[in-house]
Amino acid sequence: MTALRDELVSKWAEAARARPSDREWRAVALSVPGTVRFLAGIREPDGRIALLIEAPLSAAPTTLLRIGAEGVSLSDRRDAAQGVVRVAVTLEREPLRDVFEVLAADLVDVVRQAATPAQALTICVSRLEAWQAFLRSGRRGLSRAEQIGLLGELTVLELLAGEIGHEAAVEAWFGPLDGIHDFSRLGIGIEVKAVAGGGNLVRISRLDQLDRRGLSSLVIARLRFQEASDGRTVLAAVRDIREAIERSAPGARRPFDDRLLRAGLLEGEPKVSPGLAFVLQDKYGFEVREDFPRLTGLSVPQEIVDASYSLDERLLGDFLIGADGLTRSLRMMGGAS
Repeated sequence: MTALRDELVSKWAEAARARPSDREWRAVALSVPGTVRFLAGIREPDGRIALLIEAPLSAAPTTLLRIGAEGVSLSDRRDAAQGVVRVAVTLEREPLRDVFEVLAADLVDVVRQAATPAQALTICVSRLEAWQAFLRSGRRGLSRAEQIGLLGELTVLELLAGEIGHEAAVEAWFGPLDGIHDFSRLGIGIEVKAVAGGGNLVRISRLDQLDRRGLSSLVIARLRFQEASDGRTVLAAVRDIREAIERSAPGARRPFDDRLLRAGLLEGEPKVSPGLAFVLQDKYGFEVREDFPRLTGLSVPQEIVDASYSLDERLLGDFLIGADGLTRSLRMMGGAS
């Protein structure tokens, strides 16, 4: 993707050198094949840079495309005379220039794989929404705790894919989508709680996190890692999963990548380090039955609308399930009894 970013920067500079006109854009086409046309644009009269995507007017959705948040906007213009719809993804805040360059290159890389112009526009909007979720989080790199948490979810995703396949496993991964539970499918919920080292506290961040309403089963998946130089980083786990997806379920690649971005993982920026490395030492779970100690919206006074708390796992022995029990829960997400 570095080559795409370099070409965009070069073409933006070329467009900036062009003589101003009374048109909305000064633009230079990119040398990227696809079902749509890509251009590096400079907006008149404010000089904002943008990625322009042109498609046949017949590919345009019935409603106008409009997104504006977190310093990046998306809009479309429809030219009936030329039979073209032009989608503009524009940088509205200059301090985000370095991230926008990565964003624009990523959009080109993802959208150019579309099979049809209509699909290209749909993918563009979906991917930009994922980027805006990333920008909204304000993160530029994952903290140690965030790396452990994401590695935990990726490890469960691999385990789940081994039982029900990668396409279904990615569809069941709701953690990055602000879902109530990290994984949910067929009435089975999995809440992932990863830890590195010898900690015994299980941290619950919301009142609804251990709420069983609408579920036939809810399990806390406890993954215990140890930091080690010969361990696996988040980026290595992502690479392993992508390779497995390409072999077995290529259609799951885009939703998987969207979720990674929403989870705060920015791979295309040169500053991003490989991260810390961890070895999985143990995996087990806790079955959240009706008598499980927890706080939910139904168990606290109605005046309390949000809360976080910690459980001591050493006192949860009555609810403990081993690795085999955790595997059974994952298998149930594929319909097995």
